[in-house]
Order: sequence, then C-alpha cells, then structure tokens
Amino acid sequence: MSVTQDISTQTSWKLSTKILFRFFFVYLFLNIFPFPFYYIGLIPGLGNVFSFYYDGLDQLCIWAGKHILNIPYELPMGPTGSGDTTTDYVFQFVTLLLTIITTIIWSIIDFKRSNYNKLLLYTRTLVRYYLITTMFSYGFSKAFTLQFSELKNIDLIKTFGNQSPMGLMWNFMEYSDTYTRFSGYAEIIAGILLIFRKTTILGAFMVVAVMFNVFMMNMSYDIPVKLYSGLLTIMGVFLLTPDIKNILNFFVLNKEVKPKELPQYFTKKKLKIAAISIKIIVIGYLFYTNIEGSIEGEKQWGKKAPKSALFGIYEVTEFIKNNDTIPPLTTDTIRWKRLIIDKRYSNIQTMNETFIRLKEKTDSTSQKLNLISYGDSADIRSFSYRINDSIYIFEGTYKCDNLKIVTKKKERSEFPLINRGFHWINEKPFNR
Repeated sequence: MSVTQDISTQTSWKLSTKILFRFFFVYLFLNIFPFPFYYIGLIPGLGNVFSFYYDGLDQLCIWAGKHILNIPYELPMGPTGSGDTTTDYVFQFVTLLLTIITTIIWSIIDFKRSNYNKLLLYTRTLVRYYLITTMFSYGFSKAFTLQFSELKNIDLIKTFGNQSPMGLMWNFMEYSDTYTRFSGYAEIIAGILLIFRKTTILGAFMVVAVMFNVFMMNMSYDIPVKLYSGLLTIMGVFLLTPDIKNILNFFVLNKEVKPKELPQYFTKKKLKIAAISIKIIVIGYLFYTNIEGSIEGEKQWGKKAPKSALFGIYEVTEFIKNNDTIPPLTTDTIRWKRLIIDKRYSNIQTMNETFIRLKEKTDSTSQKLNLISYGDSADIRSFSYRINDSIYIFEGTYKCDNLKIVTKKKERSEFPLINRGFHWINEKPFNR
C-alpha cells in the first residue's frame, strides 16, 4: 500500500516552510515553557530556576513597556484574575519581538539544514500534551460544573441592565448544567483524541472549533481570557498545518488521500516500551488529578458545598431603627430592601438599590447571624433571629443603633428562570 507524505516526512523543505517553522517553534516555546517541567516538583532547585526565569521575563516586560512602548504607568505584576492585563499584552509584544529576532538569527546560522522533521515531531508532541493538559483542566471544571456552578441568589435579584457583559455570559452558562457539561465534554474529548497520534487531526479540529468558539465568546462578552483562548486556537491550527494538503484534498478538492506514514520517535524496542509506559503514567496522572480535584472542588465550592442555614433571599417588610419604623423610600440609603445570603458571602440591598457585600457567619443552634465587612473585620452587624413559617425576624445592633428587621423569605422556586424547566412540547413560545 502506498502512503502519502506530509511536511514531517519530506526530506527537503522549502525555505519559506523552514522560516515559518522556526518562527512558530520559538513563539510557541516561549508561551508554553516551563511546561511540562513545572509538574516535576521533586527535582531540587528546579523551582529556583523557574523563579529566575519568571523574574527575568517580568523585568524584560517592565523595561519594554517603559522604553519601547512608552507606557506611562507601572505595569501590574502578579495575578489579578485577568489574562488580558497590560502586562499580558506587553509579554506578547516581547514574545513576538524575541521570536522575530531569534528566527532571523536561526535562519542565518542554520540556513543549510534541509528539514526539521525530528524537531517538528517533538514540537507537535509538546503542543499536543500542553493542549491535552489544558483541555482536561477546562473540560473537567465544566463537566463537574465548577467553572460555571449555579446561579447565585444575588444573580436572581440583580436587574438585567446592571450586569456586566461577562456577568451576563457567566449567568447564561450557570443557568444550564446540560450546556455547561456539554461544553466540558467537548473539551475533554478533544484532549482524549490528542493523546493518540492517529486521531490527532480530529482532536486538533475539535480544539480549533471549541477554542475559537471560546475566543469569540471572550471577544463578544469582554471576558479577559482573549489572549489565552486565541493562543490555544493557534496551537490547534499549528497541529493541523503539516496535514493541510491532505485536509484540503479530502474535504475540499475531493481527491484521494492515502494512508499517512507516522514518523517514529525511537527505533529501539526498549525505548519504545519506556515511552509508552511514561505516556500511560502521564495520561493516568492527568485523569486522576483532574477527576479527584473536581470531586473535591464540588465539595468545597461547587454544588455539593455546604450552604448557610440562612441561605436564601429575604424581602424586608419592616425596618425598625431605635424603635422608629423607617418607611420604604427608594432614596433611603440606610433602610434595607433585601438581605441576600449566598454560599460564600452575603449582600444587603438598600432601598436605593446599593449592594453592600459582606462575609456571613451563622450559628443555627443559637440562631445568631453576624455580617462582617470585607474591609474591616471589626465592622460587624450582629443579630439574633427567630423564624415563624416564612417570616424571619432579625434583631441586633450596628454602630450603637438597635435594629429590628422583619423579612419574608423568597424561595428560589418562585423565579420563572428557576421553575420554568424543560419542555419538549411548547404550544406557544415562553419568552419573557
């Protein structure tokens, strides 16, 4: 049976192909490194090497931001929860600059080399395993509904127009476990397909499809992971590029595509066995850590995490301060409109629609509630409470004022978004 050749098996590459490979090798390496070495935490001194590497990159970004890009302020260093900070963009600028310089020098020094078949093989392997790791991480966090858990009580109260675009998208995903898990399974399947070289093309197609969709969502809803989702999409395209001719012949030109000859990593049997053994260990480790971590995550902050005894939404019907009943005026900044208690924090909504975010500690045995300021742990609203059916009465003090707050608990099931459910048959659209 005859076989088809792609770039990875050709003996002589075009000059443009060699230059492009050098460029993408350097660019992807700079974005991926120190993967996979940061997983090897047992090697003494390795952490110091990575610290030196990261410190060097930080200093280079600071210098480039100040002297090349003329950024008039100090670059923020350290995690902020955003992947699209000024520092991230400066890092990509520095990476591209280093890539171009390195590609030029490499092309001058190594101009006689006819191909990079072996280096391409190992580069694709590195990119494959980086994507496998990333797809599993994102995929399992969705499959176990950790990245998008469930609509919080505060989300059910906030008006539509007061949500941020990112908050809107987050609520869209959190509403449906089915769609969230579907998205996660797609990422996991993409990662599984990348494990095997014979299914790498299919896996890369799935990575491109899934991550480009994520990239467009990030672009459309101003979610600060635009750079990273774009990079993952580029990695998927990189895996497809060596087979682009066969892909076009099969899907577009309706031409025959012959079986592909897969290049070998090793020729010796012992090395092949060792490589397969390491692969099994690595993949097993990735499955175990992601599944075990997701199960624990469910218990700690996911849907199985413990809820406060007062978890819920409380509509304030009567607000008494120092024996004076405060009328429910919409301009009032003191009177409560609602008390909203979620899993990890609570909110007081005042009559003028201001939300005060607080830490919450409830002792259901003694029926005590403490609402603690995030900015000042000594700033505490202390209450005792009693319950009469759906009526909750809170009595306590705050800043020398005696407060009595009568509330009625509003169940989550009272919201159409929660109680509507799924219907195979809809005689009329239910669009509110």
